[in-house]
Amino acid sequence: MKAKICCITLILLILAATMTFGFTTPKTDASPTPEYSFVNPDPASWPGSWTAGPPRYTGTSDFIFYSNETDVDDTFFMNVTVTDAERMKGWGIGVVFDHTKLSYNGSRRPPDHVFKPVQDLGWTIIAPSVTIESINSTHSIMKWGCTYIMGEEEWTFNGTGTLCQIRFRIIKEVSETRPKVVSWFVFDPEWTALYQHPAGTIIPSLGIGYYQYLYPIIPKIAHLTFEPERVVDVSLVPTSSFNISLKVFNATDLYSWETKIYYESQILNATNVFEGDFLKSAGTTVFEFDILRDYNATHGQISISCHLIGADNGAFGDGELAKITFEVLDFGDTPIIIADDNLYDSSGLPITHTKGSGYFSNRLIAKLSIDPPEVIDPSLVPCTNFTINVTITDIENMKMLIFNLTYTREVLLELQVTIPSVQGQMPTKKITIDDESGYIWVNLTYPNPITTYTPATVATITFHVEAMGVSPINLTDTHIEDPTRKPIAHEVYHGIFIGLIRDVAVVGIEVYPKVAYTGWLVYVNVTVRNKGNLTEAFNVLGKYDGNIFNQTTVTDLAPNTETTVMLVWSTKTVPPCHNYTISAEAEAVPYEINLLDNTLTDGSVKIKLMGDINGDGRVDIGDINTVVTAFGTYPGHPRWSLDADLDQNGRITMGDVILVVMNFGKTC
Repeated sequence: MKAKICCITLILLILAATMTFGFTTPKTDASPTPEYSFVNPDPASWPGSWTAGPPRYTGTSDFIFYSNETDVDDTFFMNVTVTDAERMKGWGIGVVFDHTKLSYNGSRRPPDHVFKPVQDLGWTIIAPSVTIESINSTHSIMKWGCTYIMGEEEWTFNGTGTLCQIRFRIIKEVSETRPKVVSWFVFDPEWTALYQHPAGTIIPSLGIGYYQYLYPIIPKIAHLTFEPERVVDVSLVPTSSFNISLKVFNATDLYSWETKIYYESQILNATNVFEGDFLKSAGTTVFEFDILRDYNATHGQISISCHLIGADNGAFGDGELAKITFEVLDFGDTPIIIADDNLYDSSGLPITHTKGSGYFSNRLIAKLSIDPPEVIDPSLVPCTNFTINVTITDIENMKMLIFNLTYTREVLLELQVTIPSVQGQMPTKKITIDDESGYIWVNLTYPNPITTYTPATVATITFHVEAMGVSPINLTDTHIEDPTRKPIAHEVYHGIFIGLIRDVAVVGIEVYPKVAYTGWLVYVNVTVRNKGNLTEAFNVLGKYDGNIFNQTTVTDLAPNTETTVMLVWSTKTVPPCHNYTISAEAEAVPYEINLLDNTLTDGSVKIKLMGDINGDGRVDIGDINTVVTAFGTYPGHPRWSLDADLDQNGRITMGDVILVVMNFGKTC
């Protein structure tokens, strides 16, 4: 023990003799600030010390490993480097790391360390033993440093180099439900410094190192919805309350989420929101919400957000995000809508997800619907088939059902009508099909009354696509009775078929310039739109007085989008002294029916004689006088004349004067 104290005392005396502590060397603007950094090295630079998987991001401060390549107990190391050092005589570092995830496993000065030159000269290197101390329950600090006893000739380190190498062992494992371990390496400024010769201490700029150990996972598509999705309960009268849960399913590494929820404020009033257990299962959270009873004239709004604090990983699987309490204000029904919803993982990246919606009703209104309500499919070309269902829901004691289903005969043809059993009951049926008029009349009577609060299929219809186009699929003349033949109130929800729609159109033309000399280029911007539901490629033609002057091809124009193309018209061969009408045409695509909007005429261009500045149909002394008066000008000059810039170079020069003189005397 006495020998150790003497050794430390000797080191401190040497340091005191060669450095002045507590003094910071003044910096000048011309002197760059030195920086200490953690650097991901070449593993071969410390043979046998890198047993982890292949290095990534070499040369950066990031140390990232994957469990399919790197195991717990594998080791890796880092270089601690200095840049822009001046007159460095010694260094000290305090490196803080998370000892619950990594364990210190050794350190050394590499063969090319900053003080290697003096070591080769035989000067004495002073380097105390590495000290590892626990700071708290999760972090430790590694302290080390190095200096030397200077020989007769002064020498200090200047520039960029490696101070030391530090090796760590991976000790915290990852798994499918805890796929990420994250940690940081930081310098403690109380233990980190650069010591200069002959005196001075600098606290350099201190970099940060980043460590990740990852379990590769394939994210699932999450689903955000309410549970229950439908609250249909006639006992929920005004002043009563109920709860619904906002839940997530198939979440992968959910770290934060936010959403807004809308509902009709005349029917419901949100009174409170409580955090669910799902995100809390991964760590400490911050949960916030705000209720706007009068978000607008018709709806209330709930804004909810929640995020983890300090956790490496998010939550996985299914669970409750929030529980919402509603007060019932009146009789009626309202959708409960999820909007502006975002889910993020622990890296801050969006999580792909789908979402459902909710519904509340305290009055039972039966609903007769076409399912799906929209059949929109560009692959449904003529000679293909598709199927729809007629469904009933929220119905009590239905004994008889009558409906008339109509469709556009020119587009669709009924192929088959199937009547399935409902709750094990096969109805007696009367069906009339009129293909010429385009309707199917159905009369169903069930042996026993039907009660269902979930959609039940009462008819399945298969259609044959006869032609391209759109056909409403409407339910008309509907009638529902209970066993006493009393009509049952109900709502009807129609459908629509939209098959392959190919429709391209010219929607805009812009021409510049509108007055040009023979030989000038005229620029025509043509805006085209894809009004169909299939990505299109087609030709766009530019025309003057019906003559094609140029064309281009538009490719990959998505449905319901537009683009603008430029067509350039060279007027070299066009007779002057004439106003030309400009039009554009989007050539028809296959199966396009509406061709009325494929062509647009919009604008004209006057072509003048070269040199006819005033446009009176002749080049005379008046034109020469105009160009001479404007000579030497440019845009913004008081005497600038755009029409006198015959060569279009943005200034009036002798070139413009010569063009007028060369055409002097010409007339239309």
